[in-house]
Amino acid sequence: MDCSEYDLVTFGCSFTFGHGLHDCIDPDGQSHGPVPSVLAWPNQLKTFCNFKTVDNQAEPGASNKMITKYAIEYKKYTKKSFVVIYWTNFDRHSVFYSRKKYDRLHMMPTFLQEGAMPQQFWDFQKQQGDVKEFKRKTLTWFSDFHYDFDVYWEQVVRMNYVDSWFRSKGIECRHVFGEHEWNNKELGSDNKKYFNKYMMSDLKIKTFNYRKDFHIDDALDRPHPHPGMSSHKLFAHNIKKWFKL
Repeated sequence: MDCSEYDLVTFGCSFTFGHGLHDCIDPDGQSHGPVPSVLAWPNQLKTFCNFKTVDNQAEPGASNKMITKYAIEYKKYTKKSFVVIYWTNFDRHSVFYSRKKYDRLHMMPTFLQEGAMPQQFWDFQKQQGDVKEFKRKTLTWFSDFHYDFDVYWEQVVRMNYVDSWFRSKGIECRHVFGEHEWNNKELGSDNKKYFNKYMMSDLKIKTFNYRKDFHIDDALDRPHPHPGMSSHKLFAHNIKKWFKL
């Protein structure tokens, strides 16, 4: 494939945004910078594959529902667009209040203990409303409404729909996500077979080992660092290899 004729467009969460890299770290040493890192894997992939341009549309903390919304609402697609989606944690949940971009419950994290989320995350929640009420909603969601089967059902439908949507527009699309999401022991082998049965056979998708294929060094953010510079270079090389770009 001659990538030099294509414009690369990427979607994902902080792992695609480049959270914690040298040009994407807040002075607090924990939160992300204001714009995507030019050192993150999308820019590395552009260089390695000689794409014409790159547009990193990732957002830190994005859920897969948000990633889907951003992917289909993007206004700059052409027949020469090439899309790569890094699907995030299947358990993340968002609620949209309207079509407006930021009119939403951004992300219900799977952990609320102190220090688990950057201060930037809680500052955003304060702007949105009562933090105690947000925590109550999050605990209620995971305690009463969250089921692994339901999460996987939504994600399988979501990936199939998004891929079909791009095909209908004549746009190339590739999908990646961590194999640990698919190898959920609580889901069980029977349910995995069920979901594999309903994945489109021609879906161009790759699951990968997060520790071997991506996170091999740490970025600057603490105490829970994102993948570092070498990690992003490795991941870009792997994407090129996996999809024969």
